[in-house]
Amino acid sequence: MNNMNLTIIIPAYNAENFIINTLEKIITEFPGSEVIVINDGSKDKTLEKIQSFSNTEIINHEENMGKGMALRSGFNLATKDFIIFTDADLPYGVENIKKIYNILINGGDVAIGYRRKFHEGFIRHITHLSVNIIIQFLFWFNIYDTQCGLKGFKKSFIDKINSKLISKNFTIDIELLYLAKILKQRVSKVEVMAGNEKNTSTIKIKDVIIMLFEILKIRFNKNYFKK
Repeated sequence: MNNMNLTIIIPAYNAENFIINTLEKIITEFPGSEVIVINDGSKDKTLEKIQSFSNTEIINHEENMGKGMALRSGFNLATKDFIIFTDADLPYGVENIKKIYNILINGGDVAIGYRRKFHEGFIRHITHLSVNIIIQFLFWFNIYDTQCGLKGFKKSFIDKINSKLISKNFTIDIELLYLAKILKQRVSKVEVMAGNEKNTSTIKIKDVIIMLFEILKIRFNKNYFKK
């Protein structure tokens, strides 16, 4: 996979324990790709460790601005024809990134990681289920797992919607899928194993509350394609 026409975007927050391993794998497995890492206001040594890699583009948010803002910063910098983003701990490995990329270069519009099973505690499971019911009611997605942190898009699609995005946090995944639905993009699913995930989630109760408010803002935003 040399000379890949691919931008890989990695939002990172307090990722010092695994970001080096992630970048080493990405750079080795995707030679020639554009790698953009967003240090989203980390309070540890994440930025210092990212800076040890000369062949990555680095965006540094002085304060934590959220996943949505991190991705939007990455989208602004991306130059390749295909864009994939993944979590900083690389929970789904490199093989699933390759599957996403192959779908895109073979004519797919949007390709997403899709977890059929979740390994999570009871309270987190109930929270996830409740939020998903709200999402399905509002958006009528044929997608149960909207929040898997592995998604790929044509840059032409991202360029069309980037200036319209309003999500600042984890709702960016929902907003991207909603806009893909509005623009009639074909969404392909790549089943991934949730068992590879590490316990590095930064979602807290306040994030869930913020997420619900942002979901409503997305659903009833009438300005996406206003001229």
